[in-house]
Amino acid sequence: MTFSANPSSNIDLNYAEMAAVIQQSYDGILVTDGNADVVMVNDSYFRITGLNKEDVAGHNFREFAKGRPYKRVACLDVLEKKAPVTYTHTNLLPGRTVMVTASPIFDDQGHVRLVVTNCRDMTEMVQLREQLEKAQEMEELFFKHLDKLPQSLGGPVAVNTKMKELYAAALKVSAVDVTVLITGESGVGKEVVAKYIHDNSPRKSHPFVAVNCGAIPEQLLESEFFGYVGGAFTGASKTGKKGLFETADGGTLFLDEIGDLPFNLQVKLLRALDAGEITRVGSNTSTPVNIRLLAATNKDLETMVQAHKFREDLYYRLNVINIDIPPLRERPEDIRPLCMYFLHDCNRRYGQNKRISLDVLRTIEGYAWPGNIRQLKHAVERMVVLSNGDYVELSSLPGCDGLHNIQNQADSGAAVILNRFVPIPQAVEEVEKQILVHAMKECSSSRQIAKYTGIDQTTVLRKMKKYGLEIIT
Repeated sequence: MTFSANPSSNIDLNYAEMAAVIQQSYDGILVTDGNADVVMVNDSYFRITGLNKEDVAGHNFREFAKGRPYKRVACLDVLEKKAPVTYTHTNLLPGRTVMVTASPIFDDQGHVRLVVTNCRDMTEMVQLREQLEKAQEMEELFFKHLDKLPQSLGGPVAVNTKMKELYAAALKVSAVDVTVLITGESGVGKEVVAKYIHDNSPRKSHPFVAVNCGAIPEQLLESEFFGYVGGAFTGASKTGKKGLFETADGGTLFLDEIGDLPFNLQVKLLRALDAGEITRVGSNTSTPVNIRLLAATNKDLETMVQAHKFREDLYYRLNVINIDIPPLRERPEDIRPLCMYFLHDCNRRYGQNKRISLDVLRTIEGYAWPGNIRQLKHAVERMVVLSNGDYVELSSLPGCDGLHNIQNQADSGAAVILNRFVPIPQAVEEVEKQILVHAMKECSSSRQIAKYTGIDQTTVLRKMKKYGLEIIT
């Protein structure tokens, strides 16, 4: 028997050569004749189906199938139907999905001479399709419920365990008029936490007044804080002006970047807090005020106290309850929900309907975000405004907030990228957490994570608890 693929070709393939060609196929190929006798079969067929070579090769497939729990056998059904058939099997090998297609080859009399059965392992494709469908369902569900959220980021958007615990603590302290010092790097969302405390407090129906102490010129701080009477200084209004304390009366006064407060004003702030009253600039009369103070800083106030740059008595007055917000790089689980939230918010404000792909989300999750949530928000806003088409594009980011190398970082192949100098013990901890977070995306149990990371399961559970990651049993 010879085979010629091209009549004009001088090469005729004999049986052995044709068998060698079929043997090279990555898909499984089974050729049977009109009586279901096996004519030819390659090794891939056995790899994909899990069948034994000794049971199939050189035998009759009808005899082979007898007594076996096969509901449908493609090559036999073709002999009966005299037409191609395609089946999907999930019971040939555990956890594998195999697509089987069988097609007849007829002789001159219209009888089935050969049946060619092709087997393809579809497991990975099916899994990818299921992941895509799940991601699409999650995206639709997310956008469906986003409309029910407040118009501004007034509530917690948190997946990370530490952040959930942080918001739970903030909810507890909101019920009582205790002073709270909120610490963390610039851009981590200190004002968001302060507003959350106010919105859940008995003062929620009264003003929430936020002021950045570092943004007001030093010579104007006292009058901004405490107000002034008419004609108190050159350029002052004749009718005088309320200060921030009076404006926030009955509500909450949030002093952001309080570490930038001049030393001389710290004394007056402490006196106002202790006495519950203020004196306007140019006045000799005290005015009672009823406020709750929340303060925030990205500086180490304790070190500043030791360096005599911040008053010790004011520090202890402020630091009754301390809420420390971790940077975004230490809670990468929160990047995706925050990104989706900002995307929705920008779409609403700019009349857009942009979406974000999983590839872009994964790239964004791989970035260290030195500017934290503020930087992420600005990056999403830039992508919404500048991207073409229905999906936001990373190409919109170059030159924006130092993000020009975000794609390079994601594609560089480097296992770990540090954007700043850190002590080695801290760097080791950051690397450990990044590895665990990545492993959690790939594995469904702590046992699998242990195998994935090369450490024992007990160590995995201990480190997940240490870094505030959701425990997988």
